Amino acid sequence: MPELPSAAPSESQDVTGAGEGAARREPLDIQRERREYYRQLQMFESVELGAVFQHQDTGEVESYAHWAPTALQAQEQLEVALPGLSERHCTRQALADVFEQRALPEAREQQLTVKYVLDVVERLRRARHTFTWGYSLAKGKSVVLWDEKAGLSRLCPDDAREETQRLARRVLGPLEAAQEDGCALHYLVLTSPNAAPGGLRKENVAICKRFRRLILQSGEFPEIKGALTVLEAPLGSNRDWNVHLNVILVTRGGMNLYERLRHKWRWNIGGARRLARGPGVVKGALCELIKYAATATVTKSQEKAAKAATLRDGTPRAPPPPMLEWTGAELLEWLRAMRGFRRTRTYGCLFRLKKPEPEDLGQVIWLGRGSHDGSRYRWDSVLLKSITEDKSLGIVGPEAYVAMLRGLALGGLRGAGSLGDQIPRDALHRSLEQLQKM
Repeated sequence: MPELPSAAPSESQDVTGAGEGAARREPLDIQRERREYYRQLQMFESVELGAVFQHQDTGEVESYAHWAPTALQAQEQLEVALPGLSERHCTRQALADVFEQRALPEAREQQLTVKYVLDVVERLRRARHTFTWGYSLAKGKSVVLWDEKAGLSRLCPDDAREETQRLARRVLGPLEAAQEDGCALHYLVLTSPNAAPGGLRKENVAICKRFRRLILQSGEFPEIKGALTVLEAPLGSNRDWNVHLNVILVTRGGMNLYERLRHKWRWNIGGARRLARGPGVVKGALCELIKYAATATVTKSQEKAAKAATLRDGTPRAPPPPMLEWTGAELLEWLRAMRGFRRTRTYGCLFRLKKPEPEDLGQVIWLGRGSHDGSRYRWDSVLLKSITEDKSLGIVGPEAYVAMLRGLALGGLRGAGSLGDQIPRDALHRSLEQLQKM
């Protein structure tokens, strides 16, 4: 029997060492290298017929081969997700090109520093080329770990999706708790006149101050107990800046709220509605609130560009240009206006909410790698790829694995993609050992 692999550290725990009798924390880069080493080691070990590992929590010895059905299911899920990932990768690379080809020369022409623009270009280009797939034993779910991310939630579509999820985890609980406590939740969009070219940063600051001064500090809306605002600033049809706030208000009592808000705000208030009670209602509103702002300059503007709007008299109006069609001056102004600007803000009962604790994935079994080949994402499960080909039937990989299970006739087998809950985790390992002895 192969030796048990050394226990790898949890993906969530800190790795520490000792020196002179005192514990010291390893540098983050050393921790990352150590975890990468364990991931690679585990993938190599998982392809060995009969290889096993030890569960960190229970001490139970488990077979890597047991996770072949899980790898098969993950492969099916990833194959569905990969086209979307590939499309977002193309968007990321196209954005890097337009910033380099248009914004960078504009910055040089205006005699501005180009370091930040270059940094944005490089981060977009390097992001999300390779990933590792595994399975969290503690959470019972698949885990995808990217080797490098852009860290640009305003530009990278994948970073924007993750930022949406992080913010939703932070505010969803308090919002639902307020609703259960008798408060009402309202969704609305506060607009202002479009800002002329060159005035984006000024209008970003002004609309946030206006909301705080007229709505929260005026004393005319005592029923408002808290607010969440997300600023959105895409380019408009006339190539001016359409700056507005997506807002969720927490209120208790009060009458004619929307009428009074419109009178006080002066400019248009769109989409005002009270959120109903029920499973998923608040989460859906949060996704709308955050997702729209996070993707406004890329995905949303592309969707709008595909649907030409019309004026009130019925005449067609040019749709807002997507970011990939912005000029160098527009790209540079937007980049400078958004740099260091706090787009998401909370007030009242939502102010300074604690950040949710990072999810503890516990022990993760790493089973596959994926990468972008220049045209699309591809991935391989090293565990499935290692399954011996059945030359008599002309099948390989997952099909060969399923045929092998049926040939072993393990008790409790339910279908081609599952081993069944009644089968011990090392049952398949023992069966494979018997095959090796034949």
